[in-house]
Amino acid sequence: MLNDDRHFIRELALRRIFKSRNHQSVKDTSIKPFVIPKVNFSATDYTDLIDWVDLKATPPPILHSIANNTIQRFINNPPVLDFLRFPCHTQAVERCVKLVTEASRSVSDQESRDGLIRARIKSKSCIPSFENKSEYNIV
Repeated sequence: MLNDDRHFIRELALRRIFKSRNHQSVKDTSIKPFVIPKVNFSATDYTDLIDWVDLKATPPPILHSIANNTIQRFINNPPVLDFLRFPCHTQAVERCVKLVTEASRSVSDQESRDGLIRARIKSKSCIPSFENKSEYNIV
């Protein structure tokens, strides 16, 4: 919302960020449970997709190191934010997606799925892995 072309949307984003920062305790370092908000499918704008009144929002982690007065300047001058890029499409991620998808097809409840995923990871860790051909010991 801070990058929106509309001035009033950037102001709305600023108010929501400040509100979430004020509600968050300074010493609160506990892990917050992720709750998926209900989606308003009849929304005409992306800002109305969720009900912001009932939502207990936390400040965006990516803006954690940016001071309030800097964010406030974004209202009149929309930022060109160049955030750090986190690799999310690596082979390891793809393997995990495949494993979770297979587990979801195999069992129905969450506890069984978790057990199946953990069992497969443990069984794969028992199999020796080789980084290159010289590590193979052919007898």
